[in-house]
Amino acid sequence: MPATTHDPVHRARYSFEPDGENLWVDTWLEPGGGLPPHLHPRQEEAWRVLDGEVRFQLGDEKRVIGPADGDMVVIPGTVHGIEAVMDHDAHLRCHVKPARDLQAFLEESAEAARAGLFMKGGIPRSLRGARWAAHFLKQHRDDVVMTFPPRPVQSAMIALLGR
Repeated sequence: MPATTHDPVHRARYSFEPDGENLWVDTWLEPGGGLPPHLHPRQEEAWRVLDGEVRFQLGDEKRVIGPADGDMVVIPGTVHGIEAVMDHDAHLRCHVKPARDLQAFLEESAEAARAGLFMKGGIPRSLRGARWAAHFLKQHRDDVVMTFPPRPVQSAMIALLGR
C-alpha cells in the first residue's frame, strides 16, 4: 500500500497516484470523518465508494452512497462534500482532472491539522492558525474554495492576515 497522509481533524487518510496531468486520490474516512463542503473552479472529480457507505453532497442534494452507486461526477464549480456514516472506515477513490495543486492542498491541510492549527469546520485555534488559514486560502483559491467561512469573510481574512 502506498504511503498515506493522515488528517486528524477531518479524520481522513489519503494516498496519491499521479496519472499524467491528472491524479488518483484514495481516501479512507474514519467514523465521524468527512470532507467539508467546497468547490473546485477548474477541476472535475469522479468519486467512487470502494468499501462502506458515505453521505455525499452534490450541489444541494445529499444522499448515502456505496459501491453499487458508481461514480459521482463533480463538474467544476459544483459544491460537494462527504461525511462518514458508518462505525468503520469507508474507502473512496477519486480521479481529479486536472490535478493542479490538489495533492499539495490536502497534504498541507493535513499537516496543519496534525499541528493543531484548526478545528473541525476549518475554525482556527489561535492567531497563528488564523494566519495559516488566510495564507492557505490565498495560496489555493484557484483550486479549492471552501464554503465556510463565507467568501466575504475569507476575503477579509486574506486581506488582513494572508501576507
